[in-house]
Amino acid sequence: MTAVSEDQAIRTRVLEYLLRYVDDPAELEGMQLITGGLLSSLATVALVAHLEMEFDMEVDDDDLEIENFDTLDSIVQFVQEKQG
Repeated sequence: MTAVSEDQAIRTRVLEYLLRYVDDPAELEGMQLITGGLLSSLATVALVAHLEMEFDMEVDDDDLEIENFDTLDSIVQFVQEKQG
């Protein structure tokens, strides 16, 4: 799988999860999920748990930085780094 298609596959899977919080998926592009108030602290914990299960990875305490989970792009990049 190429890097672009891998990026798109991760993006699609994350986007499918985040659609429970918005009506229009386009809203998620560039939106700040945590600092923008879309995800509460409990929703963020649920997101992290989902990422661990969906991508068979472990999110370490050191990974729990807002910057890793605040946008769709940052989540995709984080997952790629954990898998790479």
